[in-house]
Amino acid sequence: MSIDSLFPNITAENEAELERFGEILKHIWPLKAKHREQLKYDIRDMSRSLTNERSERRLDYMGDARFLSPYLCYFLPWNLYRMSRLFSGMELDIPEDGEIVDLGSGPLTAVIALWMSRPHLRSRRLTFTCMDRVPKAMQAGLQLFNAVAGDTPWRVKTVKAAFTDRILRKADLIVAANAFNELDWSGRTARPQAEKLARHMTGACKDTGRILLVETGVRLTGRIIAEMRGQFMAHGFKPIAPCPHAVECPMPATGKNAPWCHFNFSVKGAPKWLELLSSEARLDKTGVSINFLYLSRKGAKDFGAVRLISEPFSLHGGNGQYACSDKGLTLVDYGPKHRPLFPGQAIIPEWPATPGTDLKSGALVLPYKPAIQEK
Repeated sequence: MSIDSLFPNITAENEAELERFGEILKHIWPLKAKHREQLKYDIRDMSRSLTNERSERRLDYMGDARFLSPYLCYFLPWNLYRMSRLFSGMELDIPEDGEIVDLGSGPLTAVIALWMSRPHLRSRRLTFTCMDRVPKAMQAGLQLFNAVAGDTPWRVKTVKAAFTDRILRKADLIVAANAFNELDWSGRTARPQAEKLARHMTGACKDTGRILLVETGVRLTGRIIAEMRGQFMAHGFKPIAPCPHAVECPMPATGKNAPWCHFNFSVKGAPKWLELLSSEARLDKTGVSINFLYLSRKGAKDFGAVRLISEPFSLHGGNGQYACSDKGLTLVDYGPKHRPLFPGQAIIPEWPATPGTDLKSGALVLPYKPAIQEK
């Protein structure tokens, strides 16, 4: 039986906001004809710099005009789409007069996505403190947010700061989205760095505060999030999602072939103008990926759920899907009769008395048994 589902399809209202964002971009960040013609090449070059050529990129690259335009016109809206899908499927409620801190905020991606995807929060008095090393990117984002939200009770402050600079007021929610991948996680630096970040963030939260990390679903960020998860738990925080448990992570991305926790989903509802721009840059998308971690001191209620992680694949004449459970890495075996579920869904399992073990992955095998007969 499915008990919840992350990454629901974009609502009609959210889809309209993402579509409208294209016109807002043209107004707030206009490009001359020659720069618009060059944009597809700049996007392609920046895509390479964010993946294969990471080591050659300056830490404050977003302050460079060559990078800011392609980021705002392409990477920002795709991240708004990803985060809209994430935010709309999360248990995410911020109280009146709530304090939100956005670390490494760049062009305020998380703030804009939150406004687009959670309309019930738009009427609340919320204060956002956005912290980043590059004021230029934040100022561009603030202009975009003001154009998107119009007259709003949300108060947004931008502060030039590094990740661990002092946070003055205790937060109801601390977000670090597409941020920690900018740091060096190689060698022996990873664990001390994760411990420092976790200590800083947990110390800046209210007793009821929450922490949200979001990244773009590659192996490196899977390893970062797994490392951060361990450190957050050492500082008294427990996962709310996606983890269905508070024991050791079975997908830590610690080896070349080790699994890592990430989710792929379709681009249904993505704005047409963004799909056209992606095609011009020869970066067409049929799906996007994301990984994230959402925590609080209380964590989620532990009732033995299993979270589907991977996309379905062929297995013994039927379908299988890797999942996470408090028993470790899990392989859900649907057999030939049942339709696979979507990545991100959670189910209440019926474990056999002696579960089998998958020889390839070492995962425990869970035969799928729907609570309600499928038609």
